[in-house]
Amino acid sequence: MALYLKGKNLDIGQDNDFNVILHRKDAERIGVKEGENVLVGYGELELYATVLETLTKVQEGEIGLFEELWDEYHIPDEASIFIDIPQVSQSLEAISKKLLGQPLAKEDLENIMKDIGSRKLRETEVAFFVSTFFNPGFNEEEIYWMTKGMAESGDSMDFKNIREGEEIVADKHSIGGVAGKAITPTLIPILVSGGLIVPNTSTRAITSPAGTTDILEVVMPVALTKDKVYETVKKTGGCMFWGGSLQLSPADDVIINVERSLRIQEFQKVLVSIVAKKISMGITHILIDLPYGKGSKVENPDDVSMLDREFRKLFQKFGIKCETIRRLVKGPDGRSIGPNAEIREALRILERAENRCIELEKVILDMAGMLFEQTGKTGKGQGKKFARSILDSKQALKKFWEIAFAQGATREIHSTEIKDAGLSADMLSDRDGVVATIDNVTLVSIARVLGNPKVKAAGIRVHKMPGESVKKGEPLITIYAQTENRLENGKRMFNVDKLYRFK
Repeated sequence: MALYLKGKNLDIGQDNDFNVILHRKDAERIGVKEGENVLVGYGELELYATVLETLTKVQEGEIGLFEELWDEYHIPDEASIFIDIPQVSQSLEAISKKLLGQPLAKEDLENIMKDIGSRKLRETEVAFFVSTFFNPGFNEEEIYWMTKGMAESGDSMDFKNIREGEEIVADKHSIGGVAGKAITPTLIPILVSGGLIVPNTSTRAITSPAGTTDILEVVMPVALTKDKVYETVKKTGGCMFWGGSLQLSPADDVIINVERSLRIQEFQKVLVSIVAKKISMGITHILIDLPYGKGSKVENPDDVSMLDREFRKLFQKFGIKCETIRRLVKGPDGRSIGPNAEIREALRILERAENRCIELEKVILDMAGMLFEQTGKTGKGQGKKFARSILDSKQALKKFWEIAFAQGATREIHSTEIKDAGLSADMLSDRDGVVATIDNVTLVSIARVLGNPKVKAAGIRVHKMPGESVKKGEPLITIYAQTENRLENGKRMFNVDKLYRFK
């Protein structure tokens, strides 16, 4: 039984919380129970949301809309909302088939991506689909159709000729798994200053202490409308925004939300997710960062070789030119972990501060050089030198703030203004030695206990990096937290032998 109810916009909900609250009597009248999905309509808009029941939050005849829902779709308070029970999704039959080890056809995967993107499937049903990446996995043909279906599950963008005669649209993306995300905020303004069009999308943290989105929003708005993205890129040549703010591969955003709850990712899903997002963004040239090593997302060199091969193959099928950079990592990319700390580290490099992280700067220059050469902006062997000249002249710093202001930043913030949380503790070495490796998984676990990514001022300062000498009693890391409880939890989690390996 369909109903029209009066909307009540609620100031509750988190990212990807597409929930509605019904009075229990209205839920009974419709024939729906808590946790089930309903079809929600407003004007020409139709989408799916999860039902929560109440006797007090809304009255009979009202429907409470979580903020994520009414804000994203611009639904005014007290709007007339249509609600009905959705038809049974054909995707469930396809997911069941896959769970039993049977291959899926093009139509199956298109339907699954469409239904996930529109939120027709409940989170538990999406979780079952995510599990099929681990067992039984997908063949090459299934990966292709899934990627295509994911890319077509939402909007697409086209930046070719946004500046007359510019056909190249470039980007960089990392598979992640390494603590320290200050690469992208520094790399993008270098590339844009060098003449490339770079509309960069990023995500919030899935398994790390801070995603690029979490870091950037310390100093600039990152939840942009489609028109704002086009306006920013046309004005500045680049953009750095949260992909979840637009309907770009919405199926991927829903799956990422499930993965965030489980804190897992599978290699095939990483492949599909990244390629689908770049297709929807109209990217023509991409650099994929493939860090590997003990304690990172990819530990086995054979796995990184497989990913290298599969990224190139899949991007080629969609007409995108792909280069990869394989990096053996022995610890975090930089010395700062946590949103505030990582954007401060990026700004130090752009500002050419004396206390900037040279290890991180080298990685950034390598990547910028590769993209300049890949896109023909420089000759072979000249890209890194060109990138360094942009950094040293502070063109990249100027471009960073030009992009930030175009996205809605209100003032320029110097790295010295960005502070850590008020409580801190030095974690000391119990021996002399030379650092061989730092375990990224353990470092991430400590940062999360301290409050990352939600508590932006929390985090870690790494004093001793791989290759550096340490004496007994010297600090290896300093941890920062906003509460005594979180600080004590961080102290308890610190274990020299789990975090560090010495030569």
